[in-house]
Amino acid sequence: MNLTTSIADTLPTLARLHEQAARQAASEGAELNAQMLLATIVARYPGPTDWAEIKAETEPVVTAYPGRVIALVNDPATAQTPQPVRVGLLSAQQANGAAAIRGELLTAALQGRSFEEGAAIAASWSASGIPTVVWWNGPAVTGDHLFEDMLDIADRILVDSSAVTDPAADFTVLAEVVSGSHHARVTDALWLRLLAWRQAFAQAFDQPAARIDLEHVRSVELAVQPSPGGHAAALVLVSWMASRLGWRLDRRTAQGWRLTSGDHAVDIICEPSSTPDALIEMVRLSAPTSRYLAYMPSPEDIVVDCQSDLAPISHVAVRRPPPTRPRLRLDDLLTGGAHYAIYQQSVSLAHTLATA
Repeated sequence: MNLTTSIADTLPTLARLHEQAARQAASEGAELNAQMLLATIVARYPGPTDWAEIKAETEPVVTAYPGRVIALVNDPATAQTPQPVRVGLLSAQQANGAAAIRGELLTAALQGRSFEEGAAIAASWSASGIPTVVWWNGPAVTGDHLFEDMLDIADRILVDSSAVTDPAADFTVLAEVVSGSHHARVTDALWLRLLAWRQAFAQAFDQPAARIDLEHVRSVELAVQPSPGGHAAALVLVSWMASRLGWRLDRRTAQGWRLTSGDHAVDIICEPSSTPDALIEMVRLSAPTSRYLAYMPSPEDIVVDCQSDLAPISHVAVRRPPPTRPRLRLDDLLTGGAHYAIYQQSVSLAHTLATA
């Protein structure tokens, strides 16, 4: 059930839809339950995107976590029509057969200055008294008025650093946001995609004997996609390692960076991968008497082969999520989990490396 309308008549149209749904349920002798909204989700679409696609992306989210979704779509053709807004209700059948309204979807086709100032529209349509989550659908960016305005209305903002175009500039902005200069907390889709790599190395060093090797790592070699996104993935993964192991930047090198760990150097070497679809294809940690090789035998798996004089040869496998846009989970977005400080430290180091 959805209707097109004008920007000015959006909320009255939404109220009429709720009334129509209630009357329809009553005429069928059924009870209509409207779930309490848990969040307002503001989603930015930088190019024309139709209602069906937006609904398909956001419906699983509001089914699990009822909310009002406000989609700001950069669509000049539709923006010029008298009714550039589409409003609908997202419903689900309950176990007893009764219908339940799980969420609301409002899409606004905008262009030019109207799109750049879309945060004001989103703020006026937001449900009061509940958190606002912004789904940015791109990297943190420099000089974007909409991004800056979104930070002002967001309690949580989801960015995707794998879509960076200028790692030095974009990580500068991201570092400023996560450092606490804005009240919005950040979830980075790139950080989520690298979870399996982090888990793989964490599991590889579960053995106490293997952890001794961490004090003596001399090099980290990475095969990464030859693109800004691949470079960003390498920055974030290396920075995570450095934040956990106390490595500090010495200087940039022709192949990557030289870091320091206590009294010895750790060389970070980045080479182009042979798998176009993978941001990271392989990571190898080398110590004087040990090697830890992480690789992808299939798009769904990451394996770490460990060979060390201090520990027996071991083989660690971690299931990797499909390389698709990660599903929004509001509990992650709103709370950030217990390890947000680790993400903050990693982004700060990634910024240092990117601008070296």
